[in-house]
Amino acid sequence: MFIKSAASDTLQGKAIAGVHRKWAAAFDEGQADHKNGAHIGIPVCKKKYTPFTIQKDESKGSGYRVERMFGCHCHSNLRKKVIETQGERNGWEPFGQWSLEKARMSAIASLDKGDERPKVSCNNGLCVWKKRGKLDDIANELAAKSS
Repeated sequence: MFIKSAASDTLQGKAIAGVHRKWAAAFDEGQADHKNGAHIGIPVCKKKYTPFTIQKDESKGSGYRVERMFGCHCHSNLRKKVIETQGERNGWEPFGQWSLEKARMSAIASLDKGDERPKVSCNNGLCVWKKRGKLDDIANELAAKSS
């Protein structure tokens, strides 16, 4: 169920409201008991999505590795499996817009700066690792990981 709230001003809140505008009317058409437009026909995950996560990895020189995420921490692996077999969906924001290489450099820079644990951070949507123009090739990235 979609309810307007103070969270509607956040980027995630705006995205959820956009899904509601797109799908609620189509779902309500055939549903006599859902004519108020408050329901969408698909569940919306409310967990936070971050493009990257940092995992401990003793085989790396830094002791950590930066890993691309394809959804929240609960759903990333499920979505990754679908993308590996069917590719990214048309209409989705491309995952390649977030540069894995820039995220790795950001994590290393935070360690060099003296942070105890590496950080890949974003300041209110202004991400140093977000690409302009050219995108990472997700299909090649996943193929290289699986081989």
